[in-house]
Amino acid sequence: MPGVSVPVDWILGKARFQRNYLWDVLLPDISDTTGGVKTGGLIGFGLAQLVREVQFGDYSIASPSTMRVGPYQANFAGLLTVDKIRITFVKTMPDAVSAYINAWKDLIVDKQGLFQVKAKYQKDIYVRFLDSTGIAVGRYKLIGCFPTKFPEYNLNYQNEELTQVKVEFTVDKIEYQWFG
Repeated sequence: MPGVSVPVDWILGKARFQRNYLWDVLLPDISDTTGGVKTGGLIGFGLAQLVREVQFGDYSIASPSTMRVGPYQANFAGLLTVDKIRITFVKTMPDAVSAYINAWKDLIVDKQGLFQVKAKYQKDIYVRFLDSTGIAVGRYKLIGCFPTKFPEYNLNYQNEELTQVKVEFTVDKIEYQWFG
């Protein structure tokens, strides 16, 4: 099919590229209860300011199905899976990160050791991509998240850096929205 060819360098000269540092995370608000008495809540917006790194991926097809079609093999899409999300926070004093994650853990398992219903502890997390002016140009909605690996610490006297906390979250579904 005949067409008009445009030099690649012209197209790339007009493109704007996403930078690894132009993003933000929107975390859910978590209700805080102590001994069954509601004591307030922990605001996800404030805690999101402490996020230093987020790692996540879109859907993957774990194992495509195959079928024989005459002498040939045909491949078909299989189960769509989403990897866990890893978020790295900087730890503050007083410790807002641990309070937030522990309040979320209390939504999963109560003080008597009983698991709660899924609708109580699953929350949505958003990751937004920003342009150089700070305007959101697209976002991933990570649906049905909850922490599955709680903070681990690697403390030592020879490191003067800020203490970082890494938390893993599971996710049920993911949606992308483009703001073009």
